[in-house]
Amino acid sequence: MSFLSVQLHPWWRILAHGILLLAVQSFGLNTDGVLLLSFKYSILSDPLSVLQSWNHRDQTPCSWNGVTCGSPGTDNTYSRVTGLSLPNCQLLGTIPANLGMIQHLHNLDLSNNSLNGSLPVSLLNATHLRFLDLSSNMISGQLPETIGRLQNLELLNLSDNVLAGTLPSTLTALHKLTVVYLKKNNFSGDLPGGFQNVQVLDLSSNLLNGSLPQDFGGNNLHYLNISRNKLSGLIPQEFVNEIPSNTTIDLSFNNLTGEIPESSLFLNQERSAFAGNPHLCGHLTRNQCPIPSPVSPLPDISAPTSSPAIAAVPKIVGSSPTTTPPGETATVSEEYEGGLRPGTIVGIIVGDIAGVAVLGMVIFYVYHCLKKRRHAETNIKKEANVAKDSWSSSSSESGGFTRWACLHKRGENEEDSDSTSSDNEADPLDHSQRHADHHVQNKEGTLVTVDGEKELELETLLKASAYILGATGSSIMYKAVLEDGTSFAVRRISENHVEKFRDFETQVRVIAKLVHPNLVRIRGFYWGVDEKLIIYDFVPNGSLANARYSKSSVS
Repeated sequence: MSFLSVQLHPWWRILAHGILLLAVQSFGLNTDGVLLLSFKYSILSDPLSVLQSWNHRDQTPCSWNGVTCGSPGTDNTYSRVTGLSLPNCQLLGTIPANLGMIQHLHNLDLSNNSLNGSLPVSLLNATHLRFLDLSSNMISGQLPETIGRLQNLELLNLSDNVLAGTLPSTLTALHKLTVVYLKKNNFSGDLPGGFQNVQVLDLSSNLLNGSLPQDFGGNNLHYLNISRNKLSGLIPQEFVNEIPSNTTIDLSFNNLTGEIPESSLFLNQERSAFAGNPHLCGHLTRNQCPIPSPVSPLPDISAPTSSPAIAAVPKIVGSSPTTTPPGETATVSEEYEGGLRPGTIVGIIVGDIAGVAVLGMVIFYVYHCLKKRRHAETNIKKEANVAKDSWSSSSSESGGFTRWACLHKRGENEEDSDSTSSDNEADPLDHSQRHADHHVQNKEGTLVTVDGEKELELETLLKASAYILGATGSSIMYKAVLEDGTSFAVRRISENHVEKFRDFETQVRVIAKLVHPNLVRIRGFYWGVDEKLIIYDFVPNGSLANARYSKSSVS
């Protein structure tokens, strides 16, 4: 449906313009009404019927929903459109270029809808616009430089869209502009300077980079939010010189560095205004600025120096260059007086070696764990890929159908019946439970019917056609269709920590006893040597992923 709408949309616009021309000639609808009808025919969905009252048989659009008329200049007819306000109306469509031809349009508010496409350049021809609010839509593209034509613009709100590109330099040339909301877009590039008359400026949650401009201006600012961008570098003192001290400012979550300048503007802010900048320092943050070290004097080249080997030997503190008189032996306490004793040195060396050994063991242990984990993940991926390849190859040979590789025909060996009876005698389950459920065994494993009016047979399940529904790291889900048309969902478990049949059966039965409208019933399970199967009811209602993203496919 959405594809046809996109393909037929230009033809509908041509047909709409033809109808508008006939309406003007036959019923006398004025020019503003004709231009507004072009907006109506560009809307693909109007679930609230807010445009139902827009009728081409009217002489003027002044009675239409959301339309405001006035008396511009010396004209006292009150028939010229001065405003269009349709916020929160769930409108789906585009903004036609003809709206910019409404000569006396002062107010345009189409916020909180589902309007898409780019911002028409011709819309900026409405030079009388004072309030332009297109926030919370899906408008893409760039903000044109021709926005500088709107010299009467006082409020600009384009927040919560997908606009990209750089901010136009002409934006600062709008001298009547006082409120600018451009948050939550994809604007990039440098932050422009020269905001002299703006009082509220919100550019948060964009991709602005570069440094803060020294000629930013901001003489009349009351609120400035440039948080959650990619601004970097120091905060220049010139940036804050012209901003009033009572202004609320938010510089959080950028890449700013260095010390926060001493300014009454910053002293009046909360610490959260600088959060998310790990390289900012100062008393307004939790990071202390590093104290610059004094410049050390150059060494005296003329002074005698000792060799590196001699310099490495620790000197004895407080010792004098006196020598031992002949015939006397120096004691150990005298030799090492004021220095490190040999035992201390040996202890330091042993401690260093032990520390390095412990660190090496920790690194080896972490490396071993990571290697083991990667090996396990690689095995899981290989197993899933092998399973998918085997199923896809068998599907191509049999036209989309395949057989269960994990089950073997019972007729291949008639001796299986004897082993089945002996295994049933050794089964630890009680007699009543075996009569309540249906067990079928072969030499590879056991098929058990837990719940359901239909007893599952190996021969029946062997002849079933299977389709892959999805795969995870440790299991694959199939859709099995029996010969009579009955469908089941079968989960093939490649890895399981339960090694005993009774433990596996107990866990499956506990889950099977749970009854809830949102839980799929378990019909049976298959216990094999190398793999396990759990058989559920098949629910033909899609998946959670389809239900979650169905809205995005419509748009």
